[in-house]
Amino acid sequence: MKRTTTALILFATTRLLTACGPASEEGPLPAESEAVETQTQALYESCTDSAVSLVQPDGAAVTFQYPHCSYADSAATSVDSTYDQTLCANKFVTEVQAVNGLPFTPFVELVPASEVTTQSACEGAAITGYAWGLAGRGGWVSLGSVVTNGVWHPASCGNLFCFPASCQLRFDIGTGASGYNKVRVAGFGAALGIFKTRVKTGVHGGPGPC
Repeated sequence: MKRTTTALILFATTRLLTACGPASEEGPLPAESEAVETQTQALYESCTDSAVSLVQPDGAAVTFQYPHCSYADSAATSVDSTYDQTLCANKFVTEVQAVNGLPFTPFVELVPASEVTTQSACEGAAITGYAWGLAGRGGWVSLGSVVTNGVWHPASCGNLFCFPASCQLRFDIGTGASGYNKVRVAGFGAALGIFKTRVKTGVHGGPGPC
């Protein structure tokens, strides 16, 4: 009974936040409360519904790319930060089609409005991603999720080269998968934890260097 009550409260919270409408690039995010951020993968399974929009700015459909050498992304980037829909609240959804059982790794990437040059801004970036795979008629299967902040890599020097400081805003979801016909990846990004940003979702795959 307790689990059911908790689920109903979380669902109601999501509906109320969605009703507030999407945030603009300039305004603070009126959704993604702490309760919503800590919910399980199961709460977002509606992102795999056939009625989920795969049209910008809420989503996109792309064809899987698997090069003969190296690696390639099969992904889409939201045109702005207004992505939001009832079945997948405050998430940008990319469906990768024609995967044909080949191996891949889902990922989510925050796309900042400008280059992130400080550690505080980097570590204040919030990134969330969920992934599912579809094989035959067996239904969508969870491939994992990630909830993280940007990771700051300080400048460093080796024996031959020096590397400038950088901010990591792209993260894999799970450790890789294969055997699926389609993949869906839903993602969310926020600068400083409150300003909703553009986001890129999809998969990457390939055999590596030849």
